[in-house]
Amino acid sequence: MEKRIADIRKVADVYVVNKDTPDNSRLLKDVSKISVPVLLDNDLKVTKSYDMHSRPGLPMGAMRDIPTMGLVIIDGEGIIRKMRAHTYFGQDADYILKVLQDYSG
Repeated sequence: MEKRIADIRKVADVYVVNKDTPDNSRLLKDVSKISVPVLLDNDLKVTKSYDMHSRPGLPMGAMRDIPTMGLVIIDGEGIIRKMRAHTYFGQDADYILKVLQDYSG
Protein backbone atom coordinates (compact mmCIF):
# COMPACT_ATOMS: atom_id res chain seq x y z
CA MET A 1 0.00 0.00 0.00
CA GLU A 2 2.74 2.43 0.93
CA LYS A 3 4.19 2.13 -2.59
CA ARG A 4 0.95 3.52 -4.04
CA ILE A 5 0.01 5.89 -1.23
CA ALA A 6 1.04 8.99 -3.18
CA ASP A 7 -1.35 8.02 -6.00
CA ILE A 8 -4.15 7.28 -3.55
CA ARG A 9 -3.62 10.56 -1.71
CA LYS A 10 -4.11 12.47 -4.98
CA VAL A 11 -7.79 11.49 -4.88
CA ALA A 12 -8.48 10.83 -1.19
CA ASP A 13 -7.53 11.51 2.38
CA VAL A 14 -6.08 8.39 3.98
CA TYR A 15 -5.97 7.48 7.67
CA VAL A 16 -5.21 4.49 9.83
CA VAL A 17 -7.61 4.03 12.74
CA ASN A 18 -5.98 2.31 15.69
CA LYS A 19 -7.02 1.40 19.23
CA ASP A 20 -3.48 1.26 20.60
CA THR A 21 -1.88 3.74 22.94
CA PRO A 22 -0.13 6.77 21.44
CA ASP A 23 3.26 5.13 22.07
CA ASN A 24 2.21 1.88 20.37
CA SER A 25 0.76 3.85 17.45
CA ARG A 26 4.08 5.66 17.00
CA LEU A 27 5.81 2.27 17.10
CA LEU A 28 3.38 1.00 14.44
CA LYS A 29 4.32 3.92 12.18
CA ASP A 30 8.03 3.38 12.79
CA VAL A 31 7.98 -0.37 12.19
CA SER A 32 5.58 -0.38 9.23
CA LYS A 33 7.00 2.80 7.68
CA ILE A 34 3.50 4.09 6.90
CA SER A 35 3.27 7.76 6.06
CA VAL A 36 -0.42 8.33 6.72
CA PRO A 37 -1.80 9.78 9.97
CA VAL A 38 -2.82 7.32 12.67
CA LEU A 39 -6.06 8.28 14.43
CA LEU A 40 -6.63 6.87 17.90
CA ASP A 41 -9.99 5.23 18.60
CA ASN A 42 -9.55 3.91 22.13
CA ASP A 43 -13.28 3.56 22.82
CA LEU A 44 -13.98 2.07 19.35
CA LYS A 45 -16.66 4.68 18.60
CA VAL A 46 -15.37 5.32 15.09
CA THR A 47 -14.70 1.65 14.47
CA LYS A 48 -18.20 0.64 15.55
CA SER A 49 -19.88 3.50 13.69
CA TYR A 50 -18.44 2.02 10.47
CA ASP A 51 -19.18 -1.55 11.61
CA MET A 52 -15.49 -2.46 11.49
CA HIS A 53 -15.13 -3.99 14.96
CA SER A 54 -14.07 -7.61 15.48
CA ARG A 55 -16.81 -10.19 15.69
CA PRO A 56 -17.34 -13.78 14.55
CA GLY A 57 -17.28 -14.23 10.80
CA LEU A 58 -14.77 -11.46 10.07
CA PRO A 59 -10.98 -11.61 9.91
CA MET A 60 -9.61 -11.62 13.46
CA GLY A 61 -13.20 -12.30 14.60
CA ALA A 62 -12.17 -14.32 17.63
CA MET A 63 -10.48 -11.27 19.11
CA ARG A 64 -12.60 -8.80 21.03
CA ASP A 65 -12.49 -5.04 21.45
CA ILE A 66 -10.22 -4.33 18.51
CA PRO A 67 -10.85 -2.80 15.10
CA THR A 68 -11.05 -5.25 12.23
CA MET A 69 -8.38 -4.74 9.62
CA GLY A 70 -9.89 -3.51 6.41
CA LEU A 71 -10.96 -0.40 4.61
CA VAL A 72 -13.83 2.04 4.38
CA ILE A 73 -14.06 4.28 1.31
CA ILE A 74 -16.28 7.35 1.73
CA ASP A 75 -16.92 9.73 -1.15
CA GLY A 76 -16.84 13.52 -1.00
CA GLU A 77 -20.53 13.63 -0.10
CA GLY A 78 -20.06 11.33 2.90
CA ILE A 79 -21.54 8.25 1.22
CA ILE A 80 -19.86 4.95 2.08
CA ARG A 81 -18.89 3.42 -1.26
CA LYS A 82 -16.97 0.35 -0.09
CA MET A 83 -16.45 -1.40 3.21
CA ARG A 84 -14.30 -4.44 3.40
CA ALA A 85 -12.92 -6.40 6.33
CA HIS A 86 -9.68 -7.78 5.00
CA THR A 87 -6.53 -8.64 6.91
CA TYR A 88 -4.26 -7.98 3.92
CA PHE A 89 -6.05 -4.91 2.54
CA GLY A 90 -2.69 -3.19 2.09
CA GLN A 91 -1.99 -5.53 -0.81
CA ASP A 92 -5.08 -4.19 -2.59
CA ALA A 93 -3.77 -0.70 -3.33
CA ASP A 94 -4.64 -0.99 -7.02
CA TYR A 95 -8.21 -2.04 -6.16
CA ILE A 96 -8.53 0.84 -3.67
CA LEU A 97 -7.25 3.32 -6.23
CA LYS A 98 -9.70 2.06 -8.87
CA VAL A 99 -12.66 2.39 -6.46
CA LEU A 100 -11.58 5.91 -5.57
CA GLN A 101 -11.23 6.90 -9.20
CA ASP A 102 -14.63 5.38 -10.04
CA TYR A 103 -16.31 7.54 -7.38
CA SER A 104 -14.27 10.72 -7.70
CA GLY A 105 -16.30 11.66 -10.77
